[in-house]
Amino acid sequence: MTSILIAGSGGYVGSFLVKHLSEKFEVIAATRSHQPFSDKAREVIYQDLAQPWHFKINPDIIIYSAAQHKFSRQPATTDAFLKSNIHALYNALTFAESCTPKLFIYLSTISVLGDIRGGSVTEHSAINNPNFYGSTKFFGEKLVQTFSEKVTAITIRLPGIVGPNLPAGRPWLHTIAKQLQLGEDVEYYNPKSLFNNICDLWTINDFIIHLSAHPNWQSSNTVNLAASEPIQLFKVIDLMRERLKSSSSITARKIDKTSFTIDTNIVENQYAYLPATTTEMTTRFIDDFVFDFNRR
Repeated sequence: MTSILIAGSGGYVGSFLVKHLSEKFEVIAATRSHQPFSDKAREVIYQDLAQPWHFKINPDIIIYSAAQHKFSRQPATTDAFLKSNIHALYNALTFAESCTPKLFIYLSTISVLGDIRGGSVTEHSAINNPNFYGSTKFFGEKLVQTFSEKVTAITIRLPGIVGPNLPAGRPWLHTIAKQLQLGEDVEYYNPKSLFNNICDLWTINDFIIHLSAHPNWQSSNTVNLAASEPIQLFKVIDLMRERLKSSSSITARKIDKTSFTIDTNIVENQYAYLPATTTEMTTRFIDDFVFDFNRR
C-alpha cells in the first residue's frame, strides 16, 4: 500500500487529509502534539518540524501542509513565519532528498501573488508586493524549485479554503454564511463579478488521490487548484441564502474594487483533473456549515 507522510498534520488542512487519506493509504502523521486523528494514522511522529528530521521512514509521497498564517494557533510572529514556512520546509525537502519519495506535494497559496490587479490569475501571473505570509510562501516555492533536480515535486496554489469545522473568519464566505444563518443583514460588493476563488478540503483530498495514481509529473511544476466554472457573485450569495433558508436582508453594492478569477486550465488539461464547480463547492460548504452549526 502507498505510504504518505503528512507534515503539518495538526493544522486545518493536514488533519483533514490524515483522516480521509488514511481510508486509501498508509498515513504517517508528523505533528507537534497529540491530535484527535491519531488513531487514523499508521504512525504518528511528534516533532517540531523546524528542528532536524531524523525519521526512520521511506514514504512514497510527502505532503507539506504546515504553514504559519494569521489564523494559526501559534502567535503570528516573524520567527513563527520563518520557522514554519521556510526552515521546516527546508528540513522536509532535505529529508525528501535523502529518501527519494515518488512525489513531494507542497501546499502553497494564491497569496504569493500579493496585490492582484484583476482578470484571470494564472500560474504565471506577476508577483506584486505580497504580505509577509505571501512572501514566505513564495520563498517556499523557490525552495521547492531548488530541490527539483533530486526531488520530484508539485506546488499547489490554493485560494480561500472551506470545509467541515471551518475556523471562524476564514474565508469571507464563512462570515456571510454565519450572518445568513442568524438572519442578520448582509452586505457584499460587486455582485456581477465572476467568482471561483474557493477550494474545499474534499477537492484537495481528491486531487492528491489523483496525483498518487500518476506520480511521474514534471518536477517543480506549479498548479492552481480552485473551483471550476466561475459564476457571478450574486448567484453564490443567492445559493447560500436559499440553502440556508435565510430571512436576511441582502444589500449588494458596486464599488471600485478589483475582482479576479483563478485560471484552472493547467490542472484540467495538463493534470487531467476537473475540480468541482463553484456551485458544487458552495453547496458542499453550506452543507458542512449547517452540520457544524447544528452540532454546537
